[in-house]
This record gives sequence, structure tokens and C-alpha cells, in this order.
Amino acid sequence: MSTIKISQSMMKSYVDYLNGKECGILFKGKYIDKNVETTPSAAMKEGIYFEYLATGALPRNGIPPEPEKTTKGQITTAYERISKAAELFKAIIKHYNIKLLKVGYVVTTDDMTGIIDVWADWNGEKCIIDLKYSGLLDDKWNELGWETESLNMKDSLMIQGVHYKLLVKEKLGIDDVPFYYFVFNSKDETDMKIIKQVVDPDKFYFHKQNVEKMKSAIERDMEKGFKPYPDYRKCKDCPLNEVCPYEFSYPQITEVHY
Repeated sequence: MSTIKISQSMMKSYVDYLNGKECGILFKGKYIDKNVETTPSAAMKEGIYFEYLATGALPRNGIPPEPEKTTKGQITTAYERISKAAELFKAIIKHYNIKLLKVGYVVTTDDMTGIIDVWADWNGEKCIIDLKYSGLLDDKWNELGWETESLNMKDSLMIQGVHYKLLVKEKLGIDDVPFYYFVFNSKDETDMKIIKQVVDPDKFYFHKQNVEKMKSAIERDMEKGFKPYPDYRKCKDCPLNEVCPYEFSYPQITEVHY
């Protein structure tokens, strides 16, 4: 019996792999062998630190994150904003009478898995709160932008709410649990959005179908092998570049026809 459990991040990465945007060797290392830990970007580090200050949740390595400091040992302006944004989160949950029940809550079924940022009680009702720390609160065109009128077109963002609501339904028996994004502005510590994702019931059916199809496809790829997609610009920063036989150590030539 397969032990593969599909997370929403795994689904996104596998779609990238199918489209040739992510190397199969890296995908396998991250999600199958689980022996690869990618280096977080500067924005990801800020998000990790924000979540730690706001809820006390530790990153997956279990090590408390540290603020970024200047050469003089002072906390940078960006990380000072994070501290103030975390205080805003605490003020908001107090205002709305939200009780944090669990943070970093792992929920797993036979086929799926996910880590809920905050499992909360909001005036007597259980709910999911997903924390975001972004500079794209009003960006309509960026696929990671949180401008609300365009959000329903952004599957890469909205898949998370569907996945987690379905997980809670199957694991805990709570039908259509409320799901909220708390999106804090990394450019303005006084600015944030609370977005409640309302999911069409058909989305759960199609998501479950996609999970089952993707699980079968990944299991087939495990048997026949994942395809490498070496590219110098990606290989040079890949955590597997020292041991990967497919690594491109030098730039390849790209033809452009005119």
C-alpha cells in the first residue's frame, strides 16, 4: 500500500514538474525521498519569522528563527515591521475573541496531508486561519497577489482553502469549516486583510478527483523514474547540485529565431 500523501504544495510542484518548470529529481528529493530542504527566499524568511512572533509556531527544522540584523547589530527595518505586524495580529484576535487552539496543526488522511497554521475557535465555531505575509495585497496581475476581485481566478492560491477544508471534513467530520486568510502587508505594518474563502461544493469533488489522479501518476513516476530538467540557472542553486548526475555546471546555449 502506497504511503504517498498529497499536500497542496506537492500538488503545485507536481504540476510545475509536468510542465517542465521543476526538475523531477528535485521533486523526488523534496516529496518522495524527503531528503532535501530548500533554502527559503528572503520573503519566505520574513513570513516564517512573522508566524513565529504571531503564534509561536516553529519552522519545520524546529529552530526558532532570528531577526535579520544590520552590520551594527541592529534589527533591520523590515524585521521591525514584522514585529509590529505580529502585534497587530494579536490585537485582532483579541478584538474578535479568537482563541488559538493549535498552531502548526498536522491533519492527515489516507491520501492527503496538510499543516494548518492556526486551528482556532472564533466565537464558539472552529475555523482555520492561514497566515500570509506579503507585499502584494492589492496586486491584481501577480499570481501571488491578494487583490480580492481577481482571487477566484488564482488556483495556485485558492487550492489551499479547498484542500484544508476537505482535509478537516474527512478527518474531523466538520463539514465546510470556515477558512480565513489573514494577509499582512510586509510594506506597511498597520495594513492587513481578512479574507474568508467560500468554496463551491463542486470544488471539493473535483479536488478529490485531482488528488487521486495525481497520487496514481506520482506512483507511476516512482516506478519508471522522474525526468530531470537540468538548467544552469536552476542547477547552480539546487541543494542537490553536488550529487546530481544531471547537473548543468555551465550555461547552455539557447537559440532565438528571428
